[in-house]
Amino acid sequence: MNQIKRCIAVFLFLFLPFSGIFSASYKIIILPFDKLNKEANPELETLSIGISDILSGALTNISNFNVIDSARVKRYLLDNIQFDQNIGSDTQSNMEKLQKLAQDKLQGDFLVYGSFQKIGNQINFTAKFVKVDEGKVVKSVSVHGVYPDNIFTLQEELATKLVEAINGKTGQTRTNKIQQERMNEFISSTENYTAYQYYIKARVEHLKYSMADYPRALELYQKAIDTDPKYALAWAGLCEVNAMRAYQVLYAGGKYKPIFELAIKQGKKAVELGKNLYQTHRALSTAYLNNSEFDKARESIEPGYKLNPNDPEILWVKAMLSNYDYKEMGAEGTESNKFVMQALEINPDLIVAIWSLAHSYYTLEKYDLALPQYMKIVEINPRHSQALHTIALIYYTTNKYEESVTYAQMAIEQEYDVPQAHYTLGLGYFMLKDWAKSRDALKNAIKLNPKYTDAIYTLGSAYYNDGDYKNALANYKKVLTIDPNYTDAERMIKQCEERLP
Repeated sequence: MNQIKRCIAVFLFLFLPFSGIFSASYKIIILPFDKLNKEANPELETLSIGISDILSGALTNISNFNVIDSARVKRYLLDNIQFDQNIGSDTQSNMEKLQKLAQDKLQGDFLVYGSFQKIGNQINFTAKFVKVDEGKVVKSVSVHGVYPDNIFTLQEELATKLVEAINGKTGQTRTNKIQQERMNEFISSTENYTAYQYYIKARVEHLKYSMADYPRALELYQKAIDTDPKYALAWAGLCEVNAMRAYQVLYAGGKYKPIFELAIKQGKKAVELGKNLYQTHRALSTAYLNNSEFDKARESIEPGYKLNPNDPEILWVKAMLSNYDYKEMGAEGTESNKFVMQALEINPDLIVAIWSLAHSYYTLEKYDLALPQYMKIVEINPRHSQALHTIALIYYTTNKYEESVTYAQMAIEQEYDVPQAHYTLGLGYFMLKDWAKSRDALKNAIKLNPKYTDAIYTLGSAYYNDGDYKNALANYKKVLTIDPNYTDAERMIKQCEERLP
């Protein structure tokens, strides 16, 4: 792992000089490094992804670099049928194709890619920094040496010479030194490459922001910590996933408090191990935010925001901390709207930010604005049960009952244990006058939440409309045993009694 980290550090040094001369923010696309060795070699194949992943994470610490996350790079670029995997050949057609995809799909300003080849005990790395709008290689660097013994020393010497050639021998600015220190802390946050691999895989599941995917994310983060108990980023990941999971358990009426307590404990551990990593402060703040401890959330997010004001997830937290009752984010000109729009400008596919904006529109009854946002989430992650359910609610509210039933069913397929989704399904069938299917759905909602008075009342009405006044009466009476002030149930009891012999 130390050898890999030193290798990554070399490439960071190679690209650091540009951060000193840039005055604006730039979107950086980093591709996996191409392994030129044709034979199967798990160690080298891991290195191919590892270099780009560590480089991506480290470069997020450069204040004017907005590194496009690997999930978006894969979705819009690597998985695109027009993408040529052999970009390292640098043919004119390949470069033009890559340039167009990087502009059209990711709006990137600069692109980093590279390749490596191991021959005997020698290994050669080539890295290139491309200005996307021109399709021009700004800097190309090639280093080689003995693998693994001396190559990293040779690379560091070459990197130093390149830095001096670009910046002169006056040394780096204080700002660049601080940013370099933060990158170094990111790189050295674990000494174990296996732990880092678990972390990267966990982040992929984490960023889907779905209850269906959280268990796998938690499993992988835990494996990273089992491999390296002092891995601050993995502790931060555990904290954030549990904070999101607890919020959804709260919504579903489950036992959420122990999960919040665990998330906060994990967030504190992350900050303790990595106080100079913006991800740890973001994680702890997220846990406090979702647990409605807003003062603590504000206190926790500020160190993270200071460390990286361009991290979209931090900007989302900032947006949420001024999004009272979800009413501010959907209103232009508010602080909440400003922060969430900044987050989505940097990462248009950040599901948690899209969902929050959509939910704000939904709360403000701006359904025409909310629906496209929820649909975008489902396009990114078809398993996102919350978005599917809210789409069903919007269709129900706008009297499109067949569509409501379809999306409620899809939500239930992804996350069965949410009584509200079954209730929405029951309402859709109710409005379609399919009393039997409405009753089945409502019974499932009540099974999951025996005190769900609205579901019990609607079940009574499904029986009533189907002419079964006895069962209707029993359900209306059950509503009153739970909530004696439920006046509609009291009224319907009288109607049932009038129709019964």
